[in-house]
Amino acid sequence: MSQSEAALLETRSVSVSFGGFRAVRDVSLRISPGSITGLIGPNGAGKSTLFNTIVGERKCDAGNVRFNGQDVTGLPPDAIYHRGLARTFQIPRPFSAMSVFDNLMLAAPDQAGETFWVPLLARNSIRAREREIAERAREILAFTTLDSVAEEAAGKLSGGQQKLLELARVLMSTPKMIMLDEPAAGVNPTLTRLLVEKIEQLNEQGCTFLIIEHDMDLVMRHCHLIVGMANGQIIFEGDAAAAQSNETLLNAYLGATVDE
Repeated sequence: MSQSEAALLETRSVSVSFGGFRAVRDVSLRISPGSITGLIGPNGAGKSTLFNTIVGERKCDAGNVRFNGQDVTGLPPDAIYHRGLARTFQIPRPFSAMSVFDNLMLAAPDQAGETFWVPLLARNSIRAREREIAERAREILAFTTLDSVAEEAAGKLSGGQQKLLELARVLMSTPKMIMLDEPAAGVNPTLTRLLVEKIEQLNEQGCTFLIIEHDMDLVMRHCHLIVGMANGQIIFEGDAAAAQSNETLLNAYLGATVDE
């Protein structure tokens, strides 16, 4: 992406410390709208810390984060979520005892019943909004192929299905960008292929993705840009071909060239 092209997400010289340890060091990153970017690196490279900082779950010591042209540095996670930036977690966090359908219903933003007076004064509005949310939930369940388990308790789903549920829940907010934390981890190959298929379909519809992933086949085949981190710093940015021949990246993480 050229410097003149507007970034959807941008971090500018972001640094994050835990006590005396600098987990993220002066990281500047630009994500193009409509792209799929893979964020790779060894364990402890600072990837998850960077993720958490971008979405407001951790404060940065220096630098700033911009999303969709606005400075979102220091905003709480819910405020950033409502601006269209959503994330999933490496270990899914559903409401385990609730049904898959109800998990989606709860994830919908701007629910009329969330305020004190609306339930008393605008019951018809609440019912209309609930119908809209339910229709949206059913559409997303069908899209993610979870409609057959809609009434199952979320905690009973397989690991792969729970990853799909994580994606389904964030789709309830119709985000501009989704950050996925190791979506393929612990997922069988069939469901991994299905998850990748849904990511690519959403990307074709204009959704932007930033993905932390250790599955190099997934990253090399499906990410437009690959960003490598090590020791809290960005050590590589480029496409799959460049990643597979970059000595710094190979020495830090890959260990060997990844076959196409």
